[in-house]
Amino acid sequence: MSAGTPAPPADPPGGGSVAYLGPPGTFTETAARMITGVDDAQALMPFGDISEVLRAVSESRAVRAVVPIENTLEGSVTATLDALAFDTQLLIHGELELPVTLVAAVREGVALDAVTHVHSHPIALASCRRWMAAVLPDAERVSAASTAKAAEDVAELDPGHLAVVNPLAAERYGLEVVARDISDRAANSTRFVVLGHHLPEPTGWDKTSIVVFIEANRPGALLKLLEIFAERDLNLTKIESRPTKAELGEYCFFLDVEGHLADERVGDALAAVKRTHRDVKILGSYRRSGARQPDEAARIQRDDAGYREAAEWLAGWRALAGRDVARSDGG
Repeated sequence: MSAGTPAPPADPPGGGSVAYLGPPGTFTETAARMITGVDDAQALMPFGDISEVLRAVSESRAVRAVVPIENTLEGSVTATLDALAFDTQLLIHGELELPVTLVAAVREGVALDAVTHVHSHPIALASCRRWMAAVLPDAERVSAASTAKAAEDVAELDPGHLAVVNPLAAERYGLEVVARDISDRAANSTRFVVLGHHLPEPTGWDKTSIVVFIEANRPGALLKLLEIFAERDLNLTKIESRPTKAELGEYCFFLDVEGHLADERVGDALAAVKRTHRDVKILGSYRRSGARQPDEAARIQRDDAGYREAAEWLAGWRALAGRDVARSDGG
């Protein structure tokens, strides 16, 4: 299946099992419960890494998947971007921004001055550098696949190990919280996406995510791509390049554009990108997070009406091709 080919339709959201980045107790589990509305532990399926999460849905072992895609401090989750671009035909059909609250947790009775190792996901470790530098400057940093895995590990290790985790993980694995709200910045959040096989209807407050593969790395290639959206007054909320994995120095571009592909302007832009570039992969067209602007739907309707009117005007002139047109002088 090529990058430009739509994924096959499947069951719409609402019910069914949900795969997520585990183990139980991760921020992703919290996001999965919130974004899908599934609160039954039996329907929530934790997996060890992002590829396994997506594979579970591709192989119909789960109906939907929830994975992290971006953090305010550390940027994009590249494992998710690469999997969406190269490893799966799943589509994004929703997103959620979840504030990140981190705590320091140890086995019961362990004092902070006895801690020699700090375990957590790399993003969580990076989020509390100042606290660790002030409180545990000599402790060894140990990366874990997730904050919950860090909690699970610390619960099983000898005293002297500390986990930087979310409160749910500390509680779930029986750890004692010795410090709260240890993030360097209060405004820290992670964006999660829910993935499946279907494409949601437009809501008037939407986002479309794509990957664009250019013909060649030449001067002005990115500018020409961006001009397509600028000419149609479309706002891009994300622009990021990633290696194509095929050749050194060859990159593809991830773009998030405001609007749904069913909107006239967005559809026209996507068609132009497809026509002028080597390939385009649609990652999803879905309701964006955040509070909806009251006038957004009305503005889209006005803009779409203008595009339809222009298309009808052009169609009318094209219909005259090859026909005799009455002359004003009556000749």
